[in-house]
Amino acid sequence: MPGHRRAGLIVAVLLPDRDLTVYVLAHPWERDAQGVPVPPPPDARPVPRGTWPGAATEQADGSWTLRADPAAWPTKPGDVLGDGTRTWTVVSALLKQVPGYGAADYIAIVATLNPPEIP
Repeated sequence: MPGHRRAGLIVAVLLPDRDLTVYVLAHPWERDAQGVPVPPPPDARPVPRGTWPGAATEQADGSWTLRADPAAWPTKPGDVLGDGTRTWTVVSALLKQVPGYGAADYIAIVATLNPPEIP
């Protein structure tokens, strides 16, 4: 991968290979009379928040790793990302920031494909 050497570190640049639309569920969920979070009904459609550059790679175990533009933050478990062909449900998301290099910031996402592929 092309990279840039600085102070003994190699910085790789991962280029976007698709546009990702982020569909978000209401956060936090509503609570019942006892204060317990109540998830939305299974047929509830998340609301699209925007479309940004990103990338997606299938892993050997069938999970997917996605990289999204930091403008899509916050992205949380249960949110859905789509590229017009596929959709994924977020399992975990972490904002990765590179001090002094904001253009290299991204959201690291682990997701499952909707519907999951059957081997």
